Amino acid sequence: MYIRTRKIIPAIIFILVLCGAFSCRPARNVAGTYRSKFAVYGFFRTTIRLKPDSTLEYVFRGDLMYDSTTGHYKVIGNKVYINLDQQPTDSYHLHYRFDDLPLKRFVHSEDTIRYKVLCYIGHKKLFPAHTETGKKVTKAKGYSKRKKYLVFGSHFYERRYFYERR
Repeated sequence: MYIRTRKIIPAIIFILVLCGAFSCRPARNVAGTYRSKFAVYGFFRTTIRLKPDSTLEYVFRGDLMYDSTTGHYKVIGNKVYINLDQQPTDSYHLHYRFDDLPLKRFVHSEDTIRYKVLCYIGHKKLFPAHTETGKKVTKAKGYSKRKKYLVFGSHFYERRYFYERR
């Protein structure tokens, strides 16, 4: 009996230490450049440059349209909360797409976080969230040279959508 417990106790301690080592994760390093996997509706691509000092550059470009802005981001859990800076008024720009995004609030441990864009973190990917519901968007309509069913069907169909780290 004494010999059995003598072998079991080190095994239990080893398993507990191993579980403790795997449960402790370092903080996520999300800094980098993320680009949309494909052009949504065949026109619009998004590039997000997250810098290590919690600032970012958000670029939205498409057919005859280009807009960019700066802002700040905060990582909590598996989510990135992005707050975009107010655009200065300019007589050349008639409409600011980023200023029209609603400002939302999230309370985390008595700290209120204000954000306009929410993204979910994946493995070297960012998944955008729906602006109204906040749910992760994993598919979007995209254009392809081939048809959906090889011979027939539309060139536009639902594809897996995310921002890929480059």
